[in-house]
Amino acid sequence: MFEELGYYGAGLGAVAKKAGVSRQAIYLHFQSKADLLTALHMHIFATEVVPVLERHPITDETTGLDVLDATIAVDAEVAARVWRVHEALTMARRQHPEVEETLRPRENERYGDLLSLGRRLERDGALPPDVPVGLFADMLWGLLNIGTYKNLVIERSWSLDQYRRWVRDTIRLQIRAG
Repeated sequence: MFEELGYYGAGLGAVAKKAGVSRQAIYLHFQSKADLLTALHMHIFATEVVPVLERHPITDETTGLDVLDATIAVDAEVAARVWRVHEALTMARRQHPEVEETLRPRENERYGDLLSLGRRLERDGALPPDVPVGLFADMLWGLLNIGTYKNLVIERSWSLDQYRRWVRDTIRLQIRAG
């Protein structure tokens, strides 16, 4: 329901009815709608995101550019699976610190991954000296942002492959990699 109606449209009464339980039953497990949404986020991370990450293992032998391509592929696939719930989380985080507290660590971890990728590209000589690691991470963060995904794939009807290629080509152009 959060995916269909957004954070404000999905009332706990309607959620309870759709789940076939009483509203009180929901409150036995969750203190608030934000708490329910936070639990949903953690469930989706465990069941939708982690399996995608596990299908794309990175080894020490993998080149930085191969890691870049795998990162783009993984992020595009994850965005396709979670963008609707992410929108609800984004709305809820503005008013509910518990939602912010569950999102912020994941975002910080993801940004840290992008910094590590930038350092790997730098070590491989694939990141030009005039593109600092932080700038690279910022550019890729923006390109892989779920909002960018939504604007291009959902709003402009790009295919997932078209989006993935665009991110890959754009970041490679920025770092002047072939």
